[in-house]
Amino acid sequence: MGDTARKSYSGFKAVADLLNRLNAEESKKILETIEEGQPELALGIRNLMFTFEDLVTVPPATIREIVSGVDKRQLAMALRGANDELRAQIFKSMSSRAVEMLKEDMEVLGPVRSREVTQAQQEILNLARRLEAEGKVVLKLETGDEMLA
Repeated sequence: MGDTARKSYSGFKAVADLLNRLNAEESKKILETIEEGQPELALGIRNLMFTFEDLVTVPPATIREIVSGVDKRQLAMALRGANDELRAQIFKSMSSRAVEMLKEDMEVLGPVRSREVTQAQQEILNLARRLEAEGKVVLKLETGDEMLA
């Protein structure tokens, strides 16, 4: 019975990883299709996925590390599609001067295609995952886990 649970978990994780690598629209469609037939399965996969909006849950030090490795134009583009809570979280991790420059960059962009925003968000997530794989940041704490300063 223990082996089955482990295999099942790794299967969920593999699907979540694959869906994380797809663009958000395709990933959402696939999850909705799975949800129609097997809601529990979709929930298990969704719980293991990490999206751009999930950055709001990571520690400020992690945000700083990610932001420092991102092209500022790309960050401005990605934030155009972010909610206010995530923007505030990212702005908190930056100096006031850097925030002002970033806000200015966001205004200068003018109208942007949602596809470009999604692509910028995906590239930032790829960087975040790479930093996590290198052990430089923690993106998702395990249940019951907490960061101690």
